[in-house]
Order: sequence, then structure tokens, then C-alpha cells
Amino acid sequence: MDYPVKDIKIIKISLIIIASVVVMFVLRLFAFIFIPLFLALFIALLFLPLLDWFARKNIPNWLGLIFIVIISTFLIGITIKVFQKTASELYYSKNEIIASANEKINPILIHIRDYIGIQNQTSENSSLIDVAKLVEEHSGLVISKVGNFITGFLMTLFFLSLFLTGANLFEVYIRRISNDDKNIIQTFRNIINTLFSYIKVKFFVSVLTGLAYAIIVMSFGVKFALFWGFLAFLFNFIQYIGPITVSAILILFGFVEIDSTTSLFVFSLLLIATKVIMGGVVEPILMGKSFKINTISILISLSIWGFIFGIAGLVLAIPITVFLKMILERIPATEQLAKMMSTIPQHTKKKSH
Repeated sequence: MDYPVKDIKIIKISLIIIASVVVMFVLRLFAFIFIPLFLALFIALLFLPLLDWFARKNIPNWLGLIFIVIISTFLIGITIKVFQKTASELYYSKNEIIASANEKINPILIHIRDYIGIQNQTSENSSLIDVAKLVEEHSGLVISKVGNFITGFLMTLFFLSLFLTGANLFEVYIRRISNDDKNIIQTFRNIINTLFSYIKVKFFVSVLTGLAYAIIVMSFGVKFALFWGFLAFLFNFIQYIGPITVSAILILFGFVEIDSTTSLFVFSLLLIATKVIMGGVVEPILMGKSFKINTISILISLSIWGFIFGIAGLVLAIPITVFLKMILERIPATEQLAKMMSTIPQHTKKKSH
């Protein structure tokens, strides 16, 4: 029995949707394995140009791996040192910060309560929020999250060591699988080059953002300037959501730390301006034509991968989207979908009437 072409298309679309849902469910179910695996693969691909350079200079692969391990250890050491220093300073000044938070936040909450007409069930002088109690209640959750992070980090290192051992053979494997198909090999090279260009620009902009935030925090006398700058650097790798999140947290912390309303307003304005300039001007200019994905596709990607992998998914969302888009461009049946994900060229926005 022959089915109409229209029915066949509907069946294909339905099967694709079902398969996508199943894949998402499996990825989410085994996220504890896939997150370290994808992160390790992504990092290994970033180191691939460096390993290729070592190969061209006739430097042994094991020596290149030692060099990468030294760099990675140095960066990890800096990260641990920053968080360790911040944790130490936070411990010694926690009482002062908690007292200031109680003093500034509770009057606002009381004013909001009175404005909307909610009756106070407690004594008149009692606080609506006990920041110290709140911190104590959530300390167990924080410790649990830190433990999960350490486990994931060690698994990522394990997978990364495996990938780096054979990273310079990636293209060899691609050649064997594709039977030396030039289009597939060129697609693989384009993916590597695009991801490497993306991470270079993102790293540079993140460094500038972190430095700017640290200088602003230091200028207004807010505590932990180095930590906030480092946090801004890390969160900037999460497109859109990251810079907004760290800015909101920092403005809230500035509200606790800064006494002058005018200073707080200028402090907040400078943070927002830095975020807008770096994310809306500098980054798009540096990205140029190597990063042609529209905003809607980015937001959808952040939603999907954030739902599947959490914070790690937010970091990996853009590289995965770039990877998928370049694959879709090479398949005739999905070429239109790839075009829908692309930004609209400037010359096609304005047409003569």
C-alpha cells in the first residue's frame, strides 16, 4: 500500500520529534556521565590546534601533553587560590556582612509588607529574614553541590586525559569513517576552526569583563573585588544569562556594602554599562562572520541544554549549537533549518520598495 507524500512527511517529522525527546531524556538521565564527557571532548578539541602545532614542529606528543598538563594545573591552582582567599575573607567578615544585610534588607521587606497590607504575625521588632539562619540552613546544600562539582571535575579530567592522548588522531578517524570524503573532512576542520575562534573571542571578552568588574568593585570599596572579577570572567561564558546573573548578584551585594544611594546607583550603572558594551558591542564585532547564529536560536539552545545539563549545559549550549548548525548546513534535507538558525544578513534586511 502506497502512502501519500504528505503522510510520509508527517510520519518522518513525528519520528524525529519522538527520537529527539528520547535522546533528551537519556541525556538528562545520564547527565552525570555525559556532562564530564562533553566538557572533556570540548576542551580536547580546543587543544587540538596546539597539538597540531607541536606535531608540525616535530615535538613529541607526550611532551605536548605534559605542557598542556602544566598549563591546566597552573590555571586550576589560580582558581583554587582565588576561591580559597575569598572563603577565608568571607569567614572572618561574615558577621559584619550578615548584620549589614539584616539591617538593610528587612526594612525594605517591612515597607513592602505594609504597602500591600499584609499583617505581621510576629513581634514588631523581629526581622522578616534572618540572613544568618538562612545561610546556616542552606550550608548542607552548598557542601553537597561542592562534592558533586569535585566528582564531576575528576571525571572530566579522566575523560580529558583519554581524549588528549588521541586528539591528534581525530582527523585520521574521520578519514577512515568517511572513506576520505573531502566534504566531511572539511566540515570537521571548519567545526574545529569555528569553535577555536569562538573560544578565543569569548576568552578575550571574558578577561576584559572580569577586569572591568574587578576595577569597578575595587573603586567603590566593595569587598572581594578579585573574586567578583573572576566570577564575572567565568559567568561570561554563559551567553546572555551569565553576565545578567553576576551583575544582579553583585548589585545586591553592593546594596549591602555601599551606604550612599548615589554611589550605589553609579555602581549599578557602571556594571550594566560594562555588560552592555562587552556583550552588545565588543563581542559581536570580534565574532564577525564566524558566529552567525540568531538570538532566538541561542535562547532556545540555552533553554534546552540548560534543562538537560544544568549550568554545564548553559556553558556548552553555544558550542553545541555551532556544531549542530554546521552539520545541518551539510545535509540537503536540513539546510533550510540551518538557515533559520543563522542571522539575517544586513543587505537582505532592507529591500527597495
